[in-house]
Amino acid sequence: MKSKLQQFICGRAGQFKRIEEACKGVDNIIWVHAASYGEFEEARPVIAAIRAKAPAYRFLVTFFSPSGYEYLKDDPIADFVFYLPIDTRRNARRFLDLVRPVKVIVSISDYWLNFLHELRDRHIPTFLISARFLPGMAYFKPIGKMYLNAFRTCFTKIIVNNESSLEVLRNAGLDNIAMAGDPRMDRVNAIAAEDWGDPLVERWCVGHKVFVAGSTLPDEDDECVIAAANANPGDKFLVIPHEQGKAQLSHLISSIKGKTVLYTNPGEGFEEAQVLIVDTVGMLSRLYRYGFAAFVGSGFSGDSPHSVIEPAAYGIPVSFGPYFGTQMHCEKMIVAGAAEAVHGRQEFCNWYSRLKNNPEYLASMSKAASDYCRAGAGVADKIAGMILS
Repeated sequence: MKSKLQQFICGRAGQFKRIEEACKGVDNIIWVHAASYGEFEEARPVIAAIRAKAPAYRFLVTFFSPSGYEYLKDDPIADFVFYLPIDTRRNARRFLDLVRPVKVIVSISDYWLNFLHELRDRHIPTFLISARFLPGMAYFKPIGKMYLNAFRTCFTKIIVNNESSLEVLRNAGLDNIAMAGDPRMDRVNAIAAEDWGDPLVERWCVGHKVFVAGSTLPDEDDECVIAAANANPGDKFLVIPHEQGKAQLSHLISSIKGKTVLYTNPGEGFEEAQVLIVDTVGMLSRLYRYGFAAFVGSGFSGDSPHSVIEPAAYGIPVSFGPYFGTQMHCEKMIVAGAAEAVHGRQEFCNWYSRLKNNPEYLASMSKAASDYCRAGAGVADKIAGMILS
């Protein structure tokens, strides 16, 4: 298997020829760019909404990183998928000459100045969606002046997903801004409504809801799960680590006292295991359906917790570490009564015990999670309307 660096380089080799062949004679192309697969997931429901309103458009998606390209290259949501050419003025001109986009959508945070300036010079409507800004970001300091100017002059509309981001941009003097909310809410609601199941996981669950820990890092995330599993030997835990390196998997297996098995090699009698570790990727958002509650990792030493609305969409309580970063839903879900921030393994174990021993508390948090996700529906359609108008 090629390394990410090899994929980054080899994926771009000769791709202008492939782009030319793909786009020749194709009109009405909307170019969508995202840094990675995670950032593309916020654009996905917007693409679906635009297709529903205006099926004549074709979508060309680019990624900066292999994590997006490798996952999406065979996905029918996009008509064409390529790596973004390296950001030079010459590459920007050549790319736009070949693609001839009628509109451009940038998802969240991947800004390339040569491409943005060329789009501005060609008067191509360009939209930044799901944008998130904090006052201390470099864009609002002298060092980031060139980016702030690009935000002001290159984007037709910057569509943010929360009031605080809107206020930050307004204070920076921008007026090409609007707020819509988080389009990924539509995506997670749709996934939660899917008729999907995993036979192996269902055999292991034996008809009962389990506790799900998703995207855990090998830090206090894993220690929380280990502590709760060891304190509750009769309960089952479904664990989906984020990094899935050998060291993390070995630490989990050796530290949990109960029987622990891997999804890719469960062995005979795996149904009796206390902990099932899913050591493969691509299923997390759907695996939350097997839970009565969930823990979402990366809230201790990561930038911010991973998607906390993925489990909430199934109407289950959610917990995470105390550092939220740009994750907009953490604080809102806490206020709504749908989530709990924990500062370490003891707080996590206390929260777990409360859910287990207090049915009314579990039911209240579950209802709050469900209500929170239902209330956030319809954002993708709203953003699609802004782009099409």
